[in-house]
Amino acid sequence: MNGFRQALRRFLPLSLRQTLAQVRRRLVDIPLDFDDGRTADLSGTTLQIELTQQIMPSALFENKLANMRNAARLLNHTGIEPGGLWSFWRSVGAPTLANGFVIGRNLVDGKLTTQIGGGICQPSSLMYHLALLSGLAIVERHPHSIDIYEEKDRFTPLGADATVVWGFKDLRLTNPHGVRVVFECFVEGHAIIGRVHASQALPRYDVEFQRRAKASPFVEVDAMINGAVAVTTLYEQRQGMILQAPTLGT
Repeated sequence: MNGFRQALRRFLPLSLRQTLAQVRRRLVDIPLDFDDGRTADLSGTTLQIELTQQIMPSALFENKLANMRNAARLLNHTGIEPGGLWSFWRSVGAPTLANGFVIGRNLVDGKLTTQIGGGICQPSSLMYHLALLSGLAIVERHPHSIDIYEEKDRFTPLGADATVVWGFKDLRLTNPHGVRVVFECFVEGHAIIGRVHASQALPRYDVEFQRRAKASPFVEVDAMINGAVAVTTLYEQRQGMILQAPTLGT
């Protein structure tokens, strides 16, 4: 199986591999009941959690801003009923020109390159961090395997990230609370703001990220919720990476 997948990676364009992977996901998802894609309003809810992240300068910055504004627009007012499922990609849709996305910077196969939709890992990371703070259960989350940021450039704590790749990697959440949860998401200036609303008060969750040094160049991060380890993530640190040539077939 690994040899077959390697052959596909070698001979099929990334865009075609992503389409095939997305079709496979949709088939597997048929029996599941997702709440996203249904626009939810804020009536009858109150603000529970608010989180603001700065959008840091980088290559193709204006394009990154455009992609983040579009992703935030598509995420805004999506919700999860009690016991329901939510998916980043089902809410946002495919990262295509037709869906409002443009070329941006992305980390692909350990290299910084360009792809349509580059930069939307920040909105997905924001949603993951909001999920931890509001006690939503994480069904699927993929961290970046490589940490490219100096501390001065970091938009979210190390360990609070969630990368998304159309067809292959998604952020999926479920709602264990007895009330509907609604997300608010928007870009204001050079910041992205995420909010969680609910019709009743949610329990309070204290979230911290604690690092442990490993053999260079690796570092391990524990996401602590109310003092207990919830998730442990291993990163390879590669600060100072530069943008490579564009990725074809995206």
